[in-house]
This record gives sequence, structure tokens and C-alpha cells, in this order.
Amino acid sequence: MRRSSSPLRRLPQVLLVVAASAAAVASPGGAAATLWPNVPEQIARALTSGDALERRLAATRVGELAPETAIRLIQRGMSDPDVEVRLHLAGAAVRLRMPRAGDLVIEWLGEGDARLRLAACDVIRASPTDRSVVALGRVLGDPDPHVRLAAATAMGAAGLPDAVSPLLGHLDDTAPEVRAEVARALGRIGDARAVVPLIGKVQDSVPEVRKATARALGELGDPRAVSALLLALQDPSQDVRVEAVTALGRLRSDDATSAIADLVTASPGAAGVFPGARPSDSATSSNDVREAALRALGRIGSDAAVKALLAALAKDNPAAPRSAVRDALVSAGAAAVPALVAALAAAPSANTAAGAALVLGELKAREALPALERGMQRGVVPLRHGLRALGALGDPAALPGVLELLGDADPAVRAEAIRAATALLDPARPDGRAVDPARALLVDPATAPDEKLALVQLLGRTGSPRAQAALLPLAKARSTPLRLAVIEALGAARAAGTLGAAVDAALLAALDDESADVRLRAAIALSRVAGPGSARPLLQRLTVAAEQDRGALGIALSGALSRADGATDAKAANDARDASGKGLVHEVAAAIASAPDAARDALIEGLGRMPGQAAGAALARMASAAPIDDRRKIAEALAGHPEAAAALRKLAGDPDPGVRANAVWSLGAAGDKDALPLLLPLLKDPDAAVAGNAAGAIGRAAGRAGQPARAAAALCAALPDARPYVRANALAALTVAGARCDGDAARDLLARDPAEAVRLAAADHLARSGADDDRRALARCAAEDRNATVAGRCAHAAAPRAPAAGAEDVAVFIVPFDAGRGGSVRDAPAPRAPFALVRADGLMRLGVADRRGEIFERGAPRGPIRLTVPAPLVK
Repeated sequence: MRRSSSPLRRLPQVLLVVAASAAAVASPGGAAATLWPNVPEQIARALTSGDALERRLAATRVGELAPETAIRLIQRGMSDPDVEVRLHLAGAAVRLRMPRAGDLVIEWLGEGDARLRLAACDVIRASPTDRSVVALGRVLGDPDPHVRLAAATAMGAAGLPDAVSPLLGHLDDTAPEVRAEVARALGRIGDARAVVPLIGKVQDSVPEVRKATARALGELGDPRAVSALLLALQDPSQDVRVEAVTALGRLRSDDATSAIADLVTASPGAAGVFPGARPSDSATSSNDVREAALRALGRIGSDAAVKALLAALAKDNPAAPRSAVRDALVSAGAAAVPALVAALAAAPSANTAAGAALVLGELKAREALPALERGMQRGVVPLRHGLRALGALGDPAALPGVLELLGDADPAVRAEAIRAATALLDPARPDGRAVDPARALLVDPATAPDEKLALVQLLGRTGSPRAQAALLPLAKARSTPLRLAVIEALGAARAAGTLGAAVDAALLAALDDESADVRLRAAIALSRVAGPGSARPLLQRLTVAAEQDRGALGIALSGALSRADGATDAKAANDARDASGKGLVHEVAAAIASAPDAARDALIEGLGRMPGQAAGAALARMASAAPIDDRRKIAEALAGHPEAAAALRKLAGDPDPGVRANAVWSLGAAGDKDALPLLLPLLKDPDAAVAGNAAGAIGRAAGRAGQPARAAAALCAALPDARPYVRANALAALTVAGARCDGDAARDLLARDPAEAVRLAAADHLARSGADDDRRALARCAAEDRNATVAGRCAHAAAPRAPAAGAEDVAVFIVPFDAGRGGSVRDAPAPRAPFALVRADGLMRLGVADRRGEIFERGAPRGPIRLTVPAPLVK
């Protein structure tokens, strides 16, 4: 089977085989040590012992307990006379994100032991309250610089305006690391009172302080800082210059454009840019300064800034996949388009023309199509780069010009023309303009084999019956790569009438091919395009096929059944709608009753994809007396049958958590607002997969019903849940439902939650808001989060792209890595593997795969999907 690693390439109604980590199929029991029922009582008793050593040992184990129990014991033990006991409990409070724990440690700020004062600062940082943050003000004068540093960090993380005055009073702290942290804290809080005092620290004697000050001034976004930041561009420290130019970009100050442009034109590798600049011991190079300057110009986006970026294109390499100059012009957005078009109309250098064309393509600036085509015709825009730009532009009007170059003498131009034409076509919108030139090249003996493969893909993308007629004779080509390409192309779009029947016949015949790859590719193609008339032959094959072929046949049958109700054949259509239990629905249901385990899940899935009430009723009848594996699959399959929501409600109370998890998720797709009362208590289900899916289902159901307030009422209460995936899905569900919690709950989770999944969901949630506080929170995350994935998400969240429109059904097979075999990938999917599937909308579906190692996601939003560590293994 074909394997790919996550994140996954998304294909509609196609098998996706996912390579997951070994952890993805580990036993849930390996996630944490199992505690005997009497252990919590033992720990509680030990915490009241007169022996300090016994209390210390008990305190180290509090974090193993259920959050409710642990929090209760921490509250009791925070006043323990033994310092070690209190320190251990403080650590547990931080890990548990114990609500309002800051109030419990205020008295520690006056303790003689510096370790307690440090621990108090850490607890307040993790769980701040207004009282505790204000109390930190007096610790800023602590004799221990480590305590002062921790206090400043906690005050900045809390973001309370009441902390500004105490912090300003310590901008001149004797310890430079404290001064730097005070500056960072003031930037995080975002209060304008800090601007003028911070301007005075731009010339601090310590580079780290100057660097933190420049960043803080950028976060504050006050134009009064421009002059000071311009002065900082001459700083001897490269790090400071990077922060200063980045801050000027955030301020979008056109007054700084000229000075920033000077940084761009500086020779890479130079030690300094301005007179008097000195080499720095920092790892930051002058090229880093230049790239920061490019980003800043892109953010400023003024005419002068765009002009400076266009000048930089002359020395840029258009052949590079990515470019800092082009990225900056793309970030300037629509404001850069007129200047880019004007550049193409002039007499630019080849690099400038190629770069301008590529930027216009990436900006999807369709109004620039005439300028791009004229530039290519005049020879100003190199053909390879112009074609790449036209492909990225995505305007079907560009297709004729691209097709003219399919036969170009330069192989590189031909290859780029084929790629561009393929990108401009969509099988869902048949377009026959490319058929004749592509077919002519395909049958030309002089065409190279690799070009033939690309041309076959191009013909498939046309969605044209003429293209499929041209491809059919090649379905039995001797070359296996060509045969595979043809089969995939035939599966790109459904043909009607006799041609559709001929395509089905060719693909059915390919199921008998001696090559397993060909059989699998044919099954995938059939799942996309097979008509209902193919359902019965596929059903018959599935029930008698060898076990190794049942997976592929199940994929094909599932797709064919999904189109049974849309048959042009009257008998098949009547069979699909026959509520008496006869016809195709009856045949599939009967086959399930006698099929081996290897085929049952495919049949249940196919019945779930069949439209009409008869299929839903058949599944509902089976659910009442089915074994566990069948009930799991039925609960998943009923997502496509809203009329059977009553059966899903019953399955949501099943004793098996895998059944409950699937049923709850399906209610998110098939349920309406009436399902919300059932879903609410399931947010507290002891199984993390059930509770996480309940959060996602609430967001989806409330979003469809247009009831964001009901979603917020339930999901905001779930944000303190101790299980990371419940918190993450609650945030993602709020985003899907268009709801928001009062206060700064999402910003708090972004800044302090220990789980990557939660911080990613918080970044996506805040990206939908235009509030200044949310933008500042994302900017801080981009600059400070230690996880590169989270920092990158925050950096791009400031300008989120619109999600891809539409939805598609997706099958995912989990093929795990086997740590016992040197990290190799297993040869087959893992049955009943726990999984966590992250959709393009940020929602996670949690649960257990079926007996084939497959999960079927109905109506997944278009976009990338990926696997992450399953819920049982996440603390």
C-alpha cells in the first residue's frame, strides 16, 4: 500500500495511508503507571504525617493523582512547615495549572528562603490572580536577582496594567538580566505609559537590555518610538539591529523606510552597516539583519517600501524555491501589485522580471494576467518562471497561453508548461481545451517517458470525456508506471453514459492485475468514479476475495455505494431507495451478517455512505445486537444519516469508549441543536477520546444551528479540563462555532499551557480576532514560544489565509512505525490502533481505528490533515 507521512497530501474520496509514530499504537496502559484505588488515601494520610520525610515523599506523588484530588491536597499542604513539601506541591500546582493557585502563595513572597520566593513567582506565573500579581511588585526589590527576574517574568505573563508602575520603577535594576526582563514584561502588557521610559533604555550599556527594549517598543506599537529605533539601527550588536528593524516593521513607519532600505542594500557578510558599527560576538549575521529588513519593508508596504523591495529583486535568485525578497513582497499584498505590473511593462533585468512574475502569481493577482502574458511574449519574463507564475495564479484564462508552450523545444519549458496547465485545471469543471495538444504529445514517439506520465495526469485533470476516451486504450499499457498514471487519471472525474461504463469496466479489470500497486490504484479510482452499476460486482468480489485483496475492494465498493442513489439505471436507483429492505441495501446488509471480519468494516462503511433512509435504518437495526467492533464502525458510518440520530444517541451511551467516541463524533456531523443536551455531560466522560470528541461535536452542531452562545457556555467551562486534547478541541470548537469566551482565557492558554496541541488551537482561535490584545499575544508567542511549530503558527496567524472551500470524504489507514524494527514502517495498517486525527479546521477526531486499521471521516473540510499522538498517551 502507498504510504505517506503526516502532514498528508489531501485527495478527495481516496485512501490515505498514514505513517504514525510508534506511540500511536502503543498500549494505553503504557501512558502512566496505574494507581491502586487506595493510593490517593495513602498519599492524603502521608501528607498529614508528623514525619517530614514521609510528607515529602507523598508530596512528590501528588501529581500522579486525578486533578480534583490533587488540587484538594495541594490546597491543604501549601502551609506545611517543611519547605521541601511546599516546593513539591508548588511544582504540582504549576503542572496542573491549578486555578487561582497564585493566591495561595502570596505569603511565600516574604519568606526568608529564596527557593520559596522563586516557587511563589512560578506559581503566580502559571495561575495568576489580580492580588498575587500586585503582590509581586514588592518582590521586584528582592535582594536575590533570580527572584527579581522571576517576579518580572510573572508580572509580564499576567499582562495586568496594575503591574506597569512597579515594573517602571525597576527599569534601572542593577542586574542587566532583570532590566531586560522588565522591558520584556512591559512590552507584553502593552500599556502606553511604558513607551517614554523604554525609549531611554535604547542606549543601555548591555546589548541584551537594548535588544529587549527594541522588541518591547515594537510590541507597544507607539509611533513615538520611531526615532529611538532608528538610532538603534546603528547599534554595534547585530541582535539589537534585528530587533530594532523588526520593531519598525511592526510600527509600519514609512519614515523608517529609507534607513531600512540601506540595510537591504548592504553587502551580505559585512560586519556593520553604518559608520562606527563594530563586529558582534552574536551568532546573528548581517544577512539576518538584511532578511529582517526585508520583512519589515513588506510589513510597511508603502510605495517607497515596495520600490526598495523591487530593487532587491535584481540580485535575487528566481530559481530558488523560496526567497526573502519575494516573501516580503507577498506580505505587502495588493499594495505591491501596481508596482509589480509596472515593472513588467518596463525593461527590467531578467531576475527582476522573473521575481515580479512569481510574486504576482503567489498573490493570485488575476488582474496582472495580461501583463504576465505580454512580458513572456516580449521575452522580458523568462518562460520557465512565467509559466510557474501562471500556474500559481490559478486563473483558467491563462490556459491558452500555457498550452501554446506544451511543445516548446526546451524540455524545462515543456515540463513547466505541463505543470502549469495541470494546476490550472479542475476535474470538477470539465475543460477540453488541453485535450488535443496533450494527446498529440502523448502519442508522439519522441515524447520522453516522464513527460508522458505528466501528460496523462494533465489529461485526467481536464475532466473531459474526450480525455478519458483517449486514456482508455492505455489502461493496459505494458509500462507499469504508465498504467498506474492512466488508472489514476481515469479516476479523476466521473464520465456519463457508455463512456462511464467503459471506464468502470477498465478499472474493474485492473482489479485482477498481477501488480498489487495497480490493484490498489484501480480501487482508489473506482472509489472516486464508479457508478452504482459497479456496486454489485464489487460486492460479489468482496465476499469471495482473498484476504489481501479485501482492503482494496472495500475502498472501491464504499465509493460505488455512495453514488447508488444517483444512478441513471432505474432499477439500481429504486433498489437504493427501497425502504422494504430489498434491493441493494438488503444485499449489503445480508453480506455483513455472513462476511468475515476482514470485510465487515468495508461493508458497514459502504452502507453508511449510501444515501437514503433505507441504509440508515439498516445500520440502526444492526446496532442493537452487534458486537463491539461492528458497533464502533456503525457509530462512525451513521455520520451520514441524520435520520438515524436516535441510534447515535443510544450508541453515545455504549459501555465501550470506542463506540461512544465514534457516536459522539458522528453526532457532530449528523446531530442538530437537539443533540447538544446529550453532548454536554459527555465533556466530562472519563475517556479522553469521548470527552474530546464531545467538545468537537458541540462546536460543529452549534455552528450549524447558528447558536454560538450555547457553544461558548459549554466549551468555555471545558478549558480548565486537565486533559490536553479536551482543552485543545474546546478551543478549536469555539473557533468552528464562531464563539468566544469572556476575558482572556485563550490568550492565557497560548502563553502558559504546557501542551503543544492546546497552544496551536489557541493561536488559531486568536487569529480570527482583530483585537489588539490578541495580536500582541500572537506576536509574543511568535517571538518567545520554544516550540518551533507553535511559534510558526503564531507568526502566520497574524495574516490567516481563508480556508479551502468545500468538504470531502476521506479514508485514512494508519500504518505505524515499528520501533522494534529500527524505526521501519510496518507492511500493513494496525487494526484497532488508537489515533488522533487533526483536520484542516483544527478539530481533532479521537478514537480507535477499525479492524482494517482504517478510519473514515465524512465531510472533512478541504485542506491538510495529520496524525498526532493519540489521547491515551497524552498527559
